[in-house]
Amino acid sequence: PIDNPWCTDTLMTAMKQESAMGFTSLVRKNKPLSDLIQSKTTYVNEELAKFYKLKGVKGNEMRLVAHTDKRRYGLFGQASVLAVTSSPYRTSPIRRGEWILDSLLGTPPPPPPPDAGELDEDIEENRKLTFRQKLEMHSKNPRCYSCHREMDPLGFSLENYDWFGRWRSESRGRSIDSKGRLPSGTEFEGPIGLRDVIVGEKLDDLARQITRKMLSYALGRQLEYYDVPAVRKILKVFKEDNYRLQTLLREVCSSYPFKYRKNPENAELVERKILSDND
Repeated sequence: PIDNPWCTDTLMTAMKQESAMGFTSLVRKNKPLSDLIQSKTTYVNEELAKFYKLKGVKGNEMRLVAHTDKRRYGLFGQASVLAVTSSPYRTSPIRRGEWILDSLLGTPPPPPPPDAGELDEDIEENRKLTFRQKLEMHSKNPRCYSCHREMDPLGFSLENYDWFGRWRSESRGRSIDSKGRLPSGTEFEGPIGLRDVIVGEKLDDLARQITRKMLSYALGRQLEYYDVPAVRKILKVFKEDNYRLQTLLREVCSSYPFKYRKNPENAELVERKILSDND
């Protein structure tokens, strides 16, 4: 439990339900994958609605409502996502950026080098820097730059959300800088700009990753090298239907690995069959 009077167990439960019910609704309504990032609606009860400053919601029952603030649209506006990608009592742009690259896009950055080091807080000038300035200084290390130039712009675009997902315009008395620039040269700002980048430039990566995750979940195991052809086949049909989510489920359930799930008795036979079908 978090030691704040406004952070109740019921609020945290509602936050989790919002994310689960939102995704379930997208699937049932056969929405395109882009709606996961851009949806203008969400599920709240009275307590969560007050947290989001939404009016007119009464009672404990979760219900579908339209967001009145476009900064809250989609996955990146959900408090559960913003809280779980933060550190205790402070935001973590690195953690948020890494989560987007790894969990959402399937392009994880390599681990930091053992000699990456940390910024010396004992130096008076360093203590006066904002967290962004400190991280940018740290990232100038050539060993760190290649990873941070991918992660940091994504994470800093969500800095207007605090460690528990509340909107803010300042941190420690200073205006928040949520601007970013990708290695591709694309510039963006804040959660609205991040949504545009993901849908405009990274939607294929997101689709590939959710296909892998959905198939892995359906099989009850991690994917192996011989599952790659099935992923490609599912992804092809998924994309042809504008990445509609029921198409993804249908293709996963009709895929060879799902219909002939491996068990210890026939594991080798199934593996040979999958490979031979794709020769």
